[in-house]
Amino acid sequence: MIISTSLAVFTSYITPESVEAASYSWGSEGSTVREIQTKLKQWGYYNGNVDGKYGYNTWLAVRKFQEKNGLKVDGIAGPATLSKIGINTAARTGSSSGKVYSWGARGETVREIQRRLKSWGYYKGNIDGIYGYGTWSAVRYFQQKNGLKADGVTGRATLQALGIPTGQSQSSWERNVYILAAAIHGEARGEPYEGKVAVGAVIMNRVRHSSFPNTIAGVIYQPGAFDAVADGQINLTPDDSAFKAARDALNGWDPSGGAIYYWNPATATSSWIWSRPIIKQIGKHVFAK
Repeated sequence: MIISTSLAVFTSYITPESVEAASYSWGSEGSTVREIQTKLKQWGYYNGNVDGKYGYNTWLAVRKFQEKNGLKVDGIAGPATLSKIGINTAARTGSSSGKVYSWGARGETVREIQRRLKSWGYYKGNIDGIYGYGTWSAVRYFQQKNGLKADGVTGRATLQALGIPTGQSQSSWERNVYILAAAIHGEARGEPYEGKVAVGAVIMNRVRHSSFPNTIAGVIYQPGAFDAVADGQINLTPDDSAFKAARDALNGWDPSGGAIYYWNPATATSSWIWSRPIIKQIGKHVFAK
């Protein structure tokens, strides 16, 4: 393939593992940002210095790349954009030494930043997982009060002061919350809140059961296990209720009573599934051992 200064378009695929990857946005620094700049410069999207600093020019170049490659145009180099650029996202999951959250960042960690700042009186806005002016201003206020560099950027020192895990523990936590929320949203959208948590609890119960994979992703993506995976609803963006239910299930709430199966009695036709000992029904789902 010949690379010129003309804008190139590439095709790639996003796997379930891509949810593990970091997102890079305005204020991020480090080797991954440098790699983003290098590749975008080679392909004619970026004309600035390859300095590893994610500023306006990098943000604008990422937007141009996203627009040309059918991605969400937000200037944030998240899992889908990194994958399309050809950067191995999963391989750098364990390191957050250069990962920061700043204006434009989105996701579960941003929600947690907002949640903690709001509980301590620094943040007055919605807990929506979007790092905008209100979040930036609240972070600056928190930093000023806690002897940190007051730049509105949430890096390692600020995350630690907030009590949010960093490094591998952060990656694992963020990944598990997201993928569990996606499964809950795909499987139990429209169900009462208790029913959503119960679906999450079933997944957690399977993780601990010897007959099932021992990871959340392994349970969810086990062939034939969940309709949401088969019909693609696992790829819908989870809502706030699904995220909250995922956290409750991860923290040990089990409204299902220890169930490892559930089904909709109005649609289930398998004689085997009906042979399982029923524990209870919540909303439209029956939960069983």
